[in-house]
Amino acid sequence: MSESAIFRTHCVQTQKRLEGHSLVFSLQDRSELDFDTHKKTEGLGSISKAYHKHKMGLMLHASLMVTQEGLPLGLSSLKCGSRVSREETPQEKQRRLYQSTMKEKESIKWIETLYETAALIPKDTCLITLGDREADIFELFRVASSLKTFFIIRNRKDRKFIDEKGKKTTVQTALSKTPILKTIALTLPKNQQRVARTAYVDIRSISGWLPIRNNLVYGPTNKDASRHIHEKVHVSAISVKEQPPPEGVAPVEWVLLTNLTATDAFEAEEKVNGYRLRWKIEEFFNTLKSGCCVEQCRLNTATKLTKMITLKSIIAFKLMYMTKMAALCPEATCTDVLSKIEWQTLYCRIQTTSRLPEHPPQCFRQ
Repeated sequence: MSESAIFRTHCVQTQKRLEGHSLVFSLQDRSELDFDTHKKTEGLGSISKAYHKHKMGLMLHASLMVTQEGLPLGLSSLKCGSRVSREETPQEKQRRLYQSTMKEKESIKWIETLYETAALIPKDTCLITLGDREADIFELFRVASSLKTFFIIRNRKDRKFIDEKGKKTTVQTALSKTPILKTIALTLPKNQQRVARTAYVDIRSISGWLPIRNNLVYGPTNKDASRHIHEKVHVSAISVKEQPPPEGVAPVEWVLLTNLTATDAFEAEEKVNGYRLRWKIEEFFNTLKSGCCVEQCRLNTATKLTKMITLKSIIAFKLMYMTKMAALCPEATCTDVLSKIEWQTLYCRIQTTSRLPEHPPQCFRQ
């Protein structure tokens, strides 16, 4: 059975869990899976940012669906593959990407994942895509708006901006001239770069347009005429800035771009809280690597690894789902999240018995 067939079955279940929810979030992100010590594994690619010394592994791009309360509902997309190893300088890489079309870039995975996710969403359910700075792609903004879905994406670099009065400026400049709407306490979870802490941040917001390669607004470019796209997307830009941070700690400085309205303090804070759900996808990757030990697998080809990664990704979601369900509904039974064969198999494994139980345990905690 192929990995696509395995994942297709999971998508059917994800779609069922999405039913009845008026609002869901798609948390997109990618992660490197390190198989560099597995020298005999064929089909691996570079996962290193070094330009002449490549670390080998696979790239995984995933979309985790969650509710406003942070309850995981399933994976809507999973793309695992190897990256071509290139011997090039940073300048050569920049030149290559500059001359490439969107379909030739890794960034296309964000667009493809959005299309796949939108296809699973029930008719009356609102979809909001969350992404970090890698998702700051104009084409993603354009496609999300054309599909009548929404996004909250962290800005990667200062963009050209046209305010509501038609003035040409940049996002950062426009936000710097905007008064503070509110100061809020932001709880930051622990990660590899920081300890868990609370940050007090100022929120600002402004709305306007993001233009893309529009030579009527910003003058001609040296790209071919077919790529002079005369297009713009309406967004709200939200500044989240910590002042001052604790001594020796990097301050929180986000700029969020969204096609949702954020005209007042309540709406802006709502979008900031929504973006915080993105950390759930980092929890998913951590569960996959640490809990499911996916990087310890020693299959001898990338094709076999991809199937295994697909299976373990589904298991990682299930672990997150059961953990959250146990916290929200401690009296729920295991049949609420597991099929009969699943809970019977787990029971026999945990109890070290070969006799299948007739009745399930009364609740998760048992």
